[in-house]
Amino acid sequence: MGKLKNRVFKASVVVCLLLGVFMANTQATNLEHNNGIITQPASKAWTTLYYIDSDYNGSFGDPLQEVFIDEIASTSSVNVVVIQDKMDEPAFIYYIDENHTAVVLEALGEVNMADYVVLKNFIEYGKEHYPAERYLLWVYDHGGAWKGACLDETDKAIGMTLDKFQKALSETGGVDIICFLACLMSSIEAVYELRHVVDIFIGSEDLAYGSWFDDICGNTNQLLTDSPSLSNEEIGVEIVDFFQESNNPPVNKLTMSALRTDKIESLATAIDDLARYYCAHWLRYYSFVKKAYDNTFLLSDLGEWAKVFEVYDLRDFIENLPQCTKTEAVLDAFNDVVITEVHGTDMEETNGLSIFFQPRVSPYRLLRDYKHKNYGLDFAQDTYWNELLFLFVFSNVFLRK
Repeated sequence: MGKLKNRVFKASVVVCLLLGVFMANTQATNLEHNNGIITQPASKAWTTLYYIDSDYNGSFGDPLQEVFIDEIASTSSVNVVVIQDKMDEPAFIYYIDENHTAVVLEALGEVNMADYVVLKNFIEYGKEHYPAERYLLWVYDHGGAWKGACLDETDKAIGMTLDKFQKALSETGGVDIICFLACLMSSIEAVYELRHVVDIFIGSEDLAYGSWFDDICGNTNQLLTDSPSLSNEEIGVEIVDFFQESNNPPVNKLTMSALRTDKIESLATAIDDLARYYCAHWLRYYSFVKKAYDNTFLLSDLGEWAKVFEVYDLRDFIENLPQCTKTEAVLDAFNDVVITEVHGTDMEETNGLSIFFQPRVSPYRLLRDYKHKNYGLDFAQDTYWNELLFLFVFSNVFLRK
C-alpha cells in the first residue's frame, strides 16, 4: 500500500465537499457477475456496509477499485457489502469475497445517493441477505457538518440532510458504528441527530483528505476478523488510532474522533442551559461571547469555504468563555462524549467536536437553513443555541462588529 499512499498524496486527492482534484475512469479489474446471493452462514459477527458515493466531479473514478478493493474482503467473521455509484455510470451492489473480488449482486441503474431511500434500501439489503450480530456503516463522499453529506451530481442533489440520514437508519434498525470518510462530520449537530440509531460515531472535525484513508478500512477489516468480540467503543478507539498510526499525508492536518452517541443528550442539555442563561443576560455577556468567538478555532478554513459552513471547535469556544458552573457542566459532558480524538500539529486547537457558529448575516443564509424544517436539525430545535446565534448576529450587525 506504500505506493498507493504516495500516489494519492502526490495527486492531492481530497474527498470532501470542499475539494476534488481529478477524475479517473479506471475500469474494474476484480469483478465478477452473479445473478443470485452469495451463500453465507446464518450470521457472522460483523457485516460492514460501504456506502460509496462517487457521483461527482473531482472524485476517484472508481473508489472501490482504486482505494478499497485491495484492503477489504469477507472473512469467517466479516461480511463486506458495497454499494457504489459512479459519475455517468449505473450503480451496483457488490459482495467482496475472500479473494478481494467484487461480485455483482444487484445492478441498480442510476440512483440518487443523496436520497435517503437509497441508503435505507441498501442497509435493508445488507441486513436481510448478510445478517450479523453487529453492523459497521462506512459513508464515503463529501461532508458538510450540520448540512449533511453525500451529494449526487447526476441527480443534481446537493446532499442528504442529517434528518434523512436519521430516517434511513431509524427505518432499518440502525447500525452499531458509523464512520464518515468525508469532511467536517464530527459536529455536535450530526452526532445528536443520529443519537438513537448509532452507538459509536466516527468522523473528521475538519477537512478529510483522501490520502488519509489508505489502509484504514483494511486494518479495520483485519481487526474485526481477529477480534470480533471487541466492544463498539473499543473498535472506535482502534479505528481512530489507525488514522494516527498510518501516518498518511498530510499528517499535520489530521482530525479524527470517536464519539459516544448515548452521552450527546447530556452535552446538548448543558449547552442549552448555558445558552439560555446568556440570552437572559445578553447585555452583560455579549462581549464575553464575542471575545470567545474571536479566539475560537475556525474549521474548514480554506478560502470562501469557511463561510459556507461556519463551524468552530466546540471545546475551544467553551474554554475561551469566563468559567463558571455552567461552562464546567458543558466541559464535563463534552469529556463524556469524546472517547478519543487525534489531531495533527496544525490542528492543536481542535478537540474532536464542532458546532455551527455564524457571526454575522451570511450571503448563504446559513442561520435560516440551520433552523429550517427542511433540514430538520434536532439540535437546533431542542436547544437554545439557535436563539443565542440570532442575538449574536443581530448584536454584531447593530454594533458593526
